[in-house]
Amino acid sequence: MYIFVLLGILVILHSIDTYLTLNTFSKKGFRVEENPILRDLLRDDFRKFILFKTFDVAVLSILVYWINMRNENFAYVLIGLCVLLYGYIDYKNFQVQSTL
Repeated sequence: MYIFVLLGILVILHSIDTYLTLNTFSKKGFRVEENPILRDLLRDDFRKFILFKTFDVAVLSILVYWINMRNENFAYVLIGLCVLLYGYIDYKNFQVQSTL
């Protein structure tokens, strides 16, 4: 059951990342994105960026749920690492936002 709470936290962190990236993009341009694939999506159309980020979190959620059915402990480790990673990414994005 806790896996759904962690997945919810991951979705929230992922949404914050998307919002902060688009906010920075609107002020500084697409070159602020360090990931080259996402930078290309931002350059073309921000809706493609949002679609990609939504697809990304959906696939990750399905994968974690599937892993949870087979090995609950590994699923908790995996989702925990993802939450920590996105927490760090959001922290760095907040730092960038404070310089704008």
